[in-house]
Amino acid sequence: MVVRQEKMDYFLFLIGFFITATANSITISNVTVVFAALLTMYVFIERGYEIDKAFIYFVIAYMGINAIYLIKFGYVDLRAFRELFRFAHAYFLIKIIWKKYIPYFTKTVYVLSFISIPLYFLQLYDYDMMKSIIGVVDHNIPFLDYRGDWYENLMIFTLNDEGMFRNSGFAWEPKGFGTFLTLAMFFRLIENRFRLIDKYMLIYFIAMITTFSTATLSVVFFAVFPFYIFNKPASYRIISAIVIVPIMAIAFTKADFLEKKIMKEYNNRYKWVKFVQEKDSDEKDQSLGRFGSLIIDMMDLKKQPILGYGNQKFERTQYSAGGVRLTHVNGLSDFMVHYGIVGTLFLLITLSITFIQWSIIYEFKAWYWIVIGILATSFASTILFYPIYLMFMFFPFFKKGDEPAKLSFDYDNRMIRWN
Repeated sequence: MVVRQEKMDYFLFLIGFFITATANSITISNVTVVFAALLTMYVFIERGYEIDKAFIYFVIAYMGINAIYLIKFGYVDLRAFRELFRFAHAYFLIKIIWKKYIPYFTKTVYVLSFISIPLYFLQLYDYDMMKSIIGVVDHNIPFLDYRGDWYENLMIFTLNDEGMFRNSGFAWEPKGFGTFLTLAMFFRLIENRFRLIDKYMLIYFIAMITTFSTATLSVVFFAVFPFYIFNKPASYRIISAIVIVPIMAIAFTKADFLEKKIMKEYNNRYKWVKFVQEKDSDEKDQSLGRFGSLIIDMMDLKKQPILGYGNQKFERTQYSAGGVRLTHVNGLSDFMVHYGIVGTLFLLITLSITFIQWSIIYEFKAWYWIVIGILATSFASTILFYPIYLMFMFFPFFKKGDEPAKLSFDYDNRMIRWN
């Protein structure tokens, strides 16, 4: 019975994990989102768990806010209901598996990253051959064709022509793969009592390098590493500040591809903002970039600062650009415009409470670096709207006493264990 329950818990986690990876037509489908929410809810009820009043209030508030959108804009986009299923899925999932979240997450990312590395080198060796292998399902089942001939996914690995020399792993692109890796690094450090080098961390680092992702490499340097040194003895922090930090800073600034990518993003920040204002281009599909997305979102936020636009995306600037599809890549500013100041405060408060509580339960310091890391990765990805990240918002909803008072630590195997 216990083994079967464990298998079901991990299966539920994997559904949320791959929905967050959004790498193929199955995981991105509304049918999958609804199925995942209903299945998780069924398991929750079958095991006799109780719904926290805080979540009931959250649902009521969500419906009330959408009623305001209906009055303000004259309609409510049907995607609002899909979003409610996402919230429900995340809440029921964290209630079911929460104390297994860290080991499930770190192990899953480790295994899939380990698999991705040899596949990545095969990708470099013969890209066309790998496309034919990875795309075997897409090529033979037309309705599973997600993005056409330039993109192929086989759940555990992704190829796309825009990243021929980069490792996308199991995620939608290299940047997306990197967001999972940075979160896994945070949690592995907690799980492994801040040993910087073990087989998990080694695979994470290798996989991270193969993504060539500026955003996630920046988060490793500016958030994961500070989190690590803040949880070491004071003498170690001093040595790190004097020796390690300058070395990493020099290495980071001397990496031409990082500097060029960052400056290119920054220097082009007004390119598509100007286009949106003038509506004059022959392009049909174009990315706004991180900074362009931020600027346009802040323009929209000024118009609807309190509650934002919700799912009424056609009211926003990026959807009124003369027929050109402008891809939004700044997840943090998108969240802010989506839910306004109220939603942004909810995000910041719940994330902070979650990791303050986790810092007590798991006995670590400097919880705020995890929040900074999540917000920083969301600056380049819309991860905040998906189950693996939404789950963090609902941990504070737990009734007092639902979480264990203390964990134990196996110093021989250097692993967290629960009583």
